[in-house]
Amino acid sequence: MAVSVQDVELDELDITTTARYAEHGFPWREWDLLREFAPVYRYERPGVPVCWVVTRYDDVKQVERRPDVFRNAGPILRLDSEERLRRLAEFKERQAERWGWDAHEPLDMVYLDRPEHMDFRNLSVPSFTRASMTKLEDDLTTLARRFVGEFVAAARQAATDGGEQGDGSVDVVSRLSLGVPLATICQIIGVPTTDWTDIVRWTDGLMFPNVAHDYAAPGESSRDTRRRLGREYKEYLDALVAARRADPDGSDLATALVHATIDGEPLTDQQLHGYLLLLIGAGNETTRNAITGGVHALLTHPDERDRLARDPVTLNETAVEEILRWTSPVVQFARTAVADFVLGDTTIHAGDTVTLWYPSANRDERQFPDPYRFDIGRTPNLHLAFGFGEHFCLGANLARWELRAVFRELAPHLVHLEPASEVRRHPDLHVPAIHHFRVRWVGP
Repeated sequence: MAVSVQDVELDELDITTTARYAEHGFPWREWDLLREFAPVYRYERPGVPVCWVVTRYDDVKQVERRPDVFRNAGPILRLDSEERLRRLAEFKERQAERWGWDAHEPLDMVYLDRPEHMDFRNLSVPSFTRASMTKLEDDLTTLARRFVGEFVAAARQAATDGGEQGDGSVDVVSRLSLGVPLATICQIIGVPTTDWTDIVRWTDGLMFPNVAHDYAAPGESSRDTRRRLGREYKEYLDALVAARRADPDGSDLATALVHATIDGEPLTDQQLHGYLLLLIGAGNETTRNAITGGVHALLTHPDERDRLARDPVTLNETAVEEILRWTSPVVQFARTAVADFVLGDTTIHAGDTVTLWYPSANRDERQFPDPYRFDIGRTPNLHLAFGFGEHFCLGANLARWELRAVFRELAPHLVHLEPASEVRRHPDLHVPAIHHFRVRWVGP
C-alpha cells in the first residue's frame, strides 16, 4: 500500500539521537521518508541546533557545488547536540589558553573556505594523487597480504581453540580493518612502526569518548583519561614537528608540511598540529570503517561474496565502489548559508545551518536503481561517500587503493567466514564507526 504524506508524522522522525546509531544502526526508514516527502526539511528537535536536513542526492550535490553560498567556516561544521557543540567550543578555548595558541584559528583546514582552504589543501595534494597511489601499489599489496594473512591465521586458530571469547570468533576491526589504513597513513606521514599502537590509542580515545575507559590508568576517570591522551598526543606531535624542522631532507609528508609556506609564511605549530591530527585521524578511521562494513556486507550477501571470490580481479574496483556507497562511513557535514538560496522548492536564508546526509543520498532511488540491493558489479556508481566539490575528500584515492588491496587479498577467504555477532557502532553523529564485529572461520 502506498504511503501518503498524511500518514507520515515528519516532526516525530529522529535522525540525531546517537544512541540509536549505536544500538540500531543508520535511520534508513527516516531518511527514506524525508527523501520522499520533505527532501529539504527544517529539523527542530530539543537539544539539537535548528537546521535544514538535505537527504536527496541531487540536492546534496547542489549544496556542495556552491561553496560561495554554503560555507564550512561555521559556526557548525558537523551537526551534534548543543551540549557537545558547547563542550567543543570550550575545549578549543582551553586548548588555546593552555598552549598559547590563537583561539580564533580553526581546528583544521576543513573549517576553512576558499582561498585559504585550497592553500592548505594543496600542500598535501601531491601525496594523494593517482600517480602517488600507483607508486604505493606494491607496498599496499604487501601490507594487505600481511594483515589479511594474520587475520586468517587468527580466525583459524580461534576456530580450533575457541579464541579470546571462547566461541571461536575473532574481531574484524582489531584483527583486520585497523592494519592497512593505519600503516599506510603513518608511512606517508613518516610515523615509525613502533608508534602505531600509540596512534590508535590516542585517536580512538580522543575521537570516541565511549571507549576512553579502555585506555584508563587505575583509578582514572574517563575525562582525565582523555585529557592525558590529548596531552600525550600533543607532546608526540610537537616532537615530530621539531624533528622534521631539524632535518629538512626527509621525503615524508610531515617534512613537507613543516617546511611548506603559504604566502611566504611557514605554518604555525598550531596549524601543523591541526593538519597532522586531521591526516592521521581521517586517514585511518573512515577507511577502517569501510573495510569492516564491507566484510559485513559481503558475508550477509553470500551471492555477492561468492561472486567476488570467483572473479576478484575483474570485480575489484566496482566492488570497492559499492562497498563505499553501501557503508557511507561519514554520515553528515554541515554548512552555513551566507546568502538566501532556493534549494528545490525551499528557500534557505542567510545564517541558516544546512546539513548534508551522505548515506541517504547514496540510497536515493532517483540516482541508484534498486538502491537497497548490494551489487558489487554496479555501474555507474557515482556515490557521495567522499563528498563532492572543493571539499571532496583529500584521501579518496588512498582509501580506494587501500580497499582494493585488502579485498583483493581477502576475497578467496570470505567463503570460509560467517558472522558471529551483530555490528556495534560508536554513538557518534558524524562518523558512527563500527568498533566491534566478530566473525567465525568455518572453512578447512
